[in-house]
Amino acid sequence: MNLNDYFDPVSLEKPEFSHLKAENTMSRAITIHTPDNPIRNIADYNIAIYGVREDRNAFIKGSSPAPDKVREKFYLLASAFKKLRIIDLGNLKNAGSMDDIYYALRDVTLELMEKSIVSIIIGGSQDLGIGLARAFENYNSFWNFTTIDSRIDYESGSSLKFHSGNYLKQLPQQKNSNNLILTNLGHQVYFTPLKVIDEFESKGYSSHRLGSLRSGLKKSEPFIRDTHILSIDINAVRQSDAPAGSSPGPNGFFADELCQLTRYAGASKNLRSILFSELLPENDPNDHTSHLVAQAIWYFIEGYSIRIPETPANGNYKKFIVSTSAADQNLIFYKSNDTDRWWMEVPVKDPLSGKDYIFSCSYEDYQRACTNEIPDKWWNLMRRFS
Repeated sequence: MNLNDYFDPVSLEKPEFSHLKAENTMSRAITIHTPDNPIRNIADYNIAIYGVREDRNAFIKGSSPAPDKVREKFYLLASAFKKLRIIDLGNLKNAGSMDDIYYALRDVTLELMEKSIVSIIIGGSQDLGIGLARAFENYNSFWNFTTIDSRIDYESGSSLKFHSGNYLKQLPQQKNSNNLILTNLGHQVYFTPLKVIDEFESKGYSSHRLGSLRSGLKKSEPFIRDTHILSIDINAVRQSDAPAGSSPGPNGFFADELCQLTRYAGASKNLRSILFSELLPENDPNDHTSHLVAQAIWYFIEGYSIRIPETPANGNYKKFIVSTSAADQNLIFYKSNDTDRWWMEVPVKDPLSGKDYIFSCSYEDYQRACTNEIPDKWWNLMRRFS
């Protein structure tokens, strides 16, 4: 596969001002696909960044110019990752229908996954996640698709036209959707009809309220640690911190919390792709939101730089068995002696290994089990897969 056939080279004006000397910025620390520097030796890289200037299926148009705006700000940030090899592939070519775009995203994702390269995608609208999900159509194990969004984009109705506000409804219709674990983080209840939450959860999916997560942001880490695709709608951030969202609101995650969430994502050994979407540059005073997304990407890369590829199957762990009457069986937990991270076993068979599935959890989940209360994620997985 020749990635040069899929991407337009980067073409940006030289910035008028930078706080840092050029040699200290990301623009000098990464490889950039330009007309004079085509993509080559892709297997040499750890991380690939690219833009998708596409919003034809957006509920609210205007996000297609965002990739270059974010790129301008990202290039000016300090380089601090000498051991990582990062390439900016440019912008995905916009030839053809939206379905062609989704399949191009699938092809690129598969190519990069095959070479163990993590993708950072700058949209565009959030429905682009459909293309990323198609890369898992032949995945032989459970796979996690996680969104960070103020709304659950799962609205039902046969008369509804497909768009970025209901695209999640398409995921269960795809090949291999039986192995899908779908999670949303940060929904705001006044934006989310109860019937949407009820239908979402009836499928064994889960969504977690903004207030619950902001009371302790570490609650998000186990969900992000398990995810393969993370799709971030910038509307999940409050308007004062991200004014250029397609439908911003006064409440949401704070800017620094978004950066912490993306740092968690970078540190996840499972994550293959992260998508940033729904940024409308025309509504962005002083490129404020573009700068925030650029910093969130920077923190994602920092998280990647400290990845620890640990699982309970191999490593320095303690095993805890909790007897509980709430589930009529023992609950099994694992704790890493190296990082203090926790995992929990659920009695549903992983399609790939044939063994009981082990998912990430928190110390609080273990504490709840010790008081005869079963963690919600355990119940959700049992309902969905048993």
